[in-house]
Amino acid sequence: MNQDQELFIQAFWVKCRETIRPEVDAVAQDLRSAGHDAAISTQEYSSVPDRLPATEGPSLTLALRPRGPADGIVPQAIEFHGDVANSTLEVSTSAGYRRVYDLDQVDTPKIKTEIDEWMGHIITASPI
Repeated sequence: MNQDQELFIQAFWVKCRETIRPEVDAVAQDLRSAGHDAAISTQEYSSVPDRLPATEGPSLTLALRPRGPADGIVPQAIEFHGDVANSTLEVSTSAGYRRVYDLDQVDTPKIKTEIDEWMGHIITASPI
């Protein structure tokens, strides 16, 4: 890993801590308060090959399993992924949505919009 990649990864985690994580935490708390299972996970990045799925960068994921019987309920997720190779932030969902940002363009209003759109899709697909 070169110095530019290391700096990008550090910047990604700063952006997560200061901008993304507070919004994800708030949504997860609201979902839990409404009786849903919501989990937040992070994945570090290493240039050393391992047996884990290749992500090409660090990520922060919010996963949701709506309340109700397990039959027919499909877990949903939104992921904020640092693409080390391209030095960008990729927002993707389990429904196939994907948008790419330069890391310095990401701010709280953009993160709120991304989460709101993800939640809107979930509510439209199957009310929670």
